[in-house]
Amino acid sequence: MEFISGDVCGHYLCAGHIDNWPSGITAEEQQEIIDKVEQIIDNVTETKWGGEAFDIKLNGNNKNRLFIPLHTDILTVTNVFINCVELDSSWWTYDINSVFLDPCIGDSMWGTNAIRDGDFFNWKVAAPTTDLYYWKEIVVGSATINRDTAQVQVGNYCVRMDIPSPATQAGIEQNFSLLRNRNYRLAFKYMNSALAKHAEFMLRNSDRNESLKADGTWIAGLPFYVKLPNVVTWTDYSLDFTSHPDFANYKLYLGNWSAAGSSIYFDGVGILTAGIAAIAADITEGIFPRGFNNIQVIGTMGESIAVPEAIKQAAVILAKWENDPTLYTYMGLKKSEKIGDYSYTNLATSEGDILTGIMEADTFLRLYVKRKAILMAP
Repeated sequence: MEFISGDVCGHYLCAGHIDNWPSGITAEEQQEIIDKVEQIIDNVTETKWGGEAFDIKLNGNNKNRLFIPLHTDILTVTNVFINCVELDSSWWTYDINSVFLDPCIGDSMWGTNAIRDGDFFNWKVAAPTTDLYYWKEIVVGSATINRDTAQVQVGNYCVRMDIPSPATQAGIEQNFSLLRNRNYRLAFKYMNSALAKHAEFMLRNSDRNESLKADGTWIAGLPFYVKLPNVVTWTDYSLDFTSHPDFANYKLYLGNWSAAGSSIYFDGVGILTAGIAAIAADITEGIFPRGFNNIQVIGTMGESIAVPEAIKQAAVILAKWENDPTLYTYMGLKKSEKIGDYSYTNLATSEGDILTGIMEADTFLRLYVKRKAILMAP
């Protein structure tokens, strides 16, 4: 049964599939009957054959698995929020009825890196091969930025900035995005080649003129450079901070400060998301804590296969019966008029389960009740 284009349609049938519409019926009235019929089928089979988006807010359940109150299978989950903070997609996965923590990263204190090529592995193949691939190089005067193997700390290379005189400057920068109002850690290794010389960094959003300070807070105004202590051996630097609530685009700059006549080295650069273990350390009642509507899950539910022909045929029968109750065999009486109650009292003394009250429709639907579709002719 093919859908008829340009017609009033639902998920399973279009108005053109029905040949007994009363004279003068409007398109809106046709749509009401189609929607009603498809709702009945969804309820008796307990699935969404056409697929349907959901956006559900839930209470925490003091556990690390969040069960979603859907009658049908979950096809996709695109977003998970706790207290309006979106979780990184690498933190969770889902099955047909629940969202749960990914055991592969459950022990990680820090997750994915927002910086590309933080170990400075990628340098341009074509000359000059000393140019970085993912970072923008900034030099003033005769300063140079170089690939270094003698002092490497992570991987195959580190970056070395040579600053020969006070009038010269060297630095690298990279643009990237962070989720708003989220915990992150800035971390890198650095070293100076001489005493009384300094390195610096700047994490900034240029559109709003706001920069990160050494205490993890944000400051508005001119670019704010954090001056690093002078060290002549490799030193780890880290700064935990909360991303800004009003913007998502950032630029990280690493470079020199009063470094004339020396070199500055950087390696192992990262801006890391807070991992599950870091969050769990602050939560005593599970990853999904108790709270009123503090969890939001967005995705789609339903069947992953195409709508079976039998479902479409049952929809046609039920719609035609709405227009003419004499066409098909009425088998049962609805027990109550409660919304969503599709249970029936058997009036025809049939041993078969009564699903919709219409025998011809139930013949098609019986194979699809509370189970996956069976690929066979009805």
